[in-house]
Amino acid sequence: MKFFESFKNTVRLSLYNPAYILICGVITYFTWMTGNSLLGMTLLILIACVVLIINEDIMPVLPCLMYIIFTASSSYILNDDKIWPVMITLAILLVGAFISHLISYPIKFKCHKMTFPLIAISIALFAGGIGFLNFEQYMSGIIFIISLGPCMLILYYLIRSYTRPPEGVDFKKYICYIMLVLGLLVLAQMLTHFIRSDKSFTELLRVDIINLGWGNRNGIATLLAIVVPCCFYLGFYDKHFAWLFYSLGLIFAAFIFVTFCRSGMLAICITMPILLIYSFAKGANRSQLLISICVLTILLSIGVLLKKELVIDIIRHISDINFTTSGRSNLYEEALVSFLKNPVFGVGIGYRGTNLAGLPEICIYWFHCTLLQVVASMGVIGIVAYAYFYFVRGKIMFNNLKRFNITLSLGIIAFEIQSLMDAGSFIPFPYLLIIIVLTAMIEHNNGFENKTFMKTINI
Repeated sequence: MKFFESFKNTVRLSLYNPAYILICGVITYFTWMTGNSLLGMTLLILIACVVLIINEDIMPVLPCLMYIIFTASSSYILNDDKIWPVMITLAILLVGAFISHLISYPIKFKCHKMTFPLIAISIALFAGGIGFLNFEQYMSGIIFIISLGPCMLILYYLIRSYTRPPEGVDFKKYICYIMLVLGLLVLAQMLTHFIRSDKSFTELLRVDIINLGWGNRNGIATLLAIVVPCCFYLGFYDKHFAWLFYSLGLIFAAFIFVTFCRSGMLAICITMPILLIYSFAKGANRSQLLISICVLTILLSIGVLLKKELVIDIIRHISDINFTTSGRSNLYEEALVSFLKNPVFGVGIGYRGTNLAGLPEICIYWFHCTLLQVVASMGVIGIVAYAYFYFVRGKIMFNNLKRFNITLSLGIIAFEIQSLMDAGSFIPFPYLLIIIVLTAMIEHNNGFENKTFMKTINI
């Protein structure tokens, strides 16, 4: 018995080592690379189940939940009938592990700040389409309704209730390590995609084909924009390896431009200068940040000199980019028409329009704008619910202007900028889950640090 307890304690402590997060990332990458998505999902779910059974703190479960979708090497994996029995079995195992966790570590109900906003969103999602869709059309969107609403509510509540790391474990660094490994994972997948392609790099850029299965160039840019500030936060506190964290953050930011995702480039062009100014003004290890910028600039200059023709082709590609709505103006117009058809409840999540072809069977109809998606899909009731949600989330983000809150908030802001022209806010896994996790961590941090709203800025 003593041996078992000692072994269990050793395992628990190992869960807070960055190596554990890296192992989850390696499992995700290799199962994606080899096309064994189901194996990757199974391994990550089993790890999550074991962690839930032996550990009270839920944070070590987060890498498994956040990385699992990145094992998907095909965008049509959910339409494969063979995968559903396994996924249902894994879901039952995970729910069973959560129930076991609740029994082993009971909690008293406590209303956290985003509980009611997420309840309001759940109601709006379920009400969307009432009076417009028939039963079959309504049920076609039920997976997204449950995932975006009740599922996010439950996960948020569990994260807020069970974020209880052992003494001496810095939860702020831990969550940033999770995001850092996620950035490395996405970057490795992106480079693997380039290496595997039979097209040249410039041809890939010209035809804008970057599809990793779980997402395209828009998804890559979204995630990297969220990860960049997390790397900088780690650089603030590591005297020996700050240069490495700063360099990784700058590299991630640079690769957003490689994706040629216009909304991602816009997001990072807005948030990156703010992050750099803050890092030099209020951050730490400024000399290492300056060295990282100089070294990467020199290496980039050398690369430009050695690969002049490639650089010229890339510049031509940039000059050919059309900064119009790329046909989305039809979607925007359709969203407004949909709202007018059913202004109170919208046309629902199960709505299928005529301006977006080639969608998988299990997929939402994207209007490619958070505001218009809410207006069209949920009408007035959705507008009220999401206004409440964003108001409360804004209060959480800006209630305490310390380093952790500012850096993570910049990533969240980049995501929201991107979502004004993309579908991120209505993709539950991984994007909305990541934003819910980061917001919950900021809220958790607010309980430890003094609230200093607008006091850290000298005007």
